[in-house]
Amino acid sequence: MEDPVIENLKTICLCKNIKKGTILKVIHGGCHSVDAVNRRLGTGSGDCKGERCGPKIKGMIESFLNIAS
Repeated sequence: MEDPVIENLKTICLCKNIKKGTILKVIHGGCHSVDAVNRRLGTGSGDCKGERCGPKIKGMIESFLNIAS
């Protein structure tokens, strides 16, 4: 099992250098769609337009919602 601190420091949005922990914080704070996370953090607005980070963010949201329900 990987250290949660190291896991939270992984870069999810390469274009904007946004870390997993930052994304998880806004998901836990109520952003439960990729669009909501994008509006809050600016993910999806880099050079790749969310092609790399979008699926990862979607998976993080789905995991959170499955745990929360």
